[in-house]
Amino acid sequence: MPNRVLFNWIGDAMKIINLETWERREAYAFFSQIDYPFYAVTIPVDVTRVKEASKKRGLSFYHLMIWLCTKAVNSVEAFRLRVRGENVVLLDRTEPSFTTLSPGEQQFRIITLPWEAEPDAFCAHAGEKARKQTAFLAQDEECDGLIYFSCTPWFDFTALSNEHNFDRDDTIPRIAWGKYYEQNGGLWLHMSIEVNHRTIDGCHLGLLKEAIDREIAAL
Repeated sequence: MPNRVLFNWIGDAMKIINLETWERREAYAFFSQIDYPFYAVTIPVDVTRVKEASKKRGLSFYHLMIWLCTKAVNSVEAFRLRVRGENVVLLDRTEPSFTTLSPGEQQFRIITLPWEAEPDAFCAHAGEKARKQTAFLAQDEECDGLIYFSCTPWFDFTALSNEHNFDRDDTIPRIAWGKYYEQNGGLWLHMSIEVNHRTIDGCHLGLLKEAIDREIAAL
C-alpha cells in the first residue's frame, strides 16, 4: 500500500480516551515503547455468499467486499481508535479508502468515499468515482479516519506487508486480499490485516473476523 500524507479528520465525531482509567493502558504503554509496533495476520475467509450476492445484484465483488469489511471494522471499537499526539481518540466511524485499476491499465489510483448503509448505493458510487477520478490520489480527502483497502486479483497470497513512514502513531488498519480460490465446494480468499499493537490485540482481530463472517452470512 502506498505511503499517505495524513491530515486531521475535520469535524469527525470522537471522544478522547482517559489513559489513566483505560483498561489497556499498560499494554498501550508497553507497545508505545516499541520502535515498530505493527504486525499483520493473514486469515482465510469464505466469500461464497459474497460472490453469489454480487452476481445476483449486479454489483462489483470488490466493492461489495469493501462495503461489508468497512461495516465489520466499524463494529469493533478497537479499530476506530487513533493515536493523535499525546491522545488516543475513539472515532464515531471510519471510511474506506481503496486502490482501483481500470481494465487495460497498469497504474492504480486510490479512491476514498463515505460508507453508506445500502450496499447497492455504495457500490454504485464507488464505481462512479473510480471511473471519474483521474488523479492518483485526492490529497484533500486524506485523514487518519480511514481504512486502507487493496487487493491482488491476479494471484493468491499467504502473507503481505505494507510500507510505512516511521510513525508509531499510525493506527490506520490496512486490509488486503488476494485472488479467491475454490475449496470444499466454495470460494475462499486469504485476507491480510495489518494493525498497530498499541491499539489492537489478537482478540480484536478475532472479533473482526467474527464480524466479517457475520456480515457475509447476512447477505
